[in-house]
Amino acid sequence: MKLIDHGSIPDTQTLKKEARDMFGVLKAGGVAILPFDVSYAIFAHTARAVERIYELKRRTMSKPNGVLGNWDTFNELIESDQTDRDMVKCITQDHDLPMSVVGNYRADHDFLRTTEFGALRRSTKGPTMDLLMNAGLLHDELARMSLESATPLMGSSANRSLKGNKFELPDIEPEVLDHVDIAADYGKCKYANPHFVGSTIIELGTRRVLRYGCCYEEIQAILNKTFSMSLPDRPLSGSMSLV
Repeated sequence: MKLIDHGSIPDTQTLKKEARDMFGVLKAGGVAILPFDVSYAIFAHTARAVERIYELKRRTMSKPNGVLGNWDTFNELIESDQTDRDMVKCITQDHDLPMSVVGNYRADHDFLRTTEFGALRRSTKGPTMDLLMNAGLLHDELARMSLESATPLMGSSANRSLKGNKFELPDIEPEVLDHVDIAADYGKCKYANPHFVGSTIIELGTRRVLRYGCCYEEIQAILNKTFSMSLPDRPLSGSMSLV
């Protein structure tokens, strides 16, 4: 395994170079552990690499991965009405918060032209896809390269399944960490939280909360104030996920 070890987020020039290195490994069929603001994540591109993620995490095959995206990816790939677009823009662009959205995707979009069937089937559920947005500088750089080169990147949190998200690289179980091709240590994640959960997930159309993740209370307040949208309070269990 190649380890990029900083212990904190590097300067922008270094980060962009390292993002290119990580992207090259992913495009070539490798598996990477990536330090995003919401948690450390494990991602891949090819069908075999995606299967490796499931094997390392011991993740049930019925749970789909998320896909790396940004505002442009969302607008091009995910079908949504104007209210949904305004909602996502308000959260991710105007208030600079991370979130994941689940919505119908355009299966014929050029972005998916290099995607092997095995990878796509593990990263969609019926006609829907889970798109992770605005999860930090490294995430944004990888999402940009992914869209520009039509190389979708799919994955989930870097931990054994159901063991809680990890916010520092050394906390990732060795059964996962020791078997990837590249990993980066950028220190503690920005949105580390006591619920051990990653991004908040909202289903477009229904606006149903699928996961009460990081920044949920901020998102809840924004949507209430800006769109008069009443979302439920976080359950007492803290991070309840429906995906």
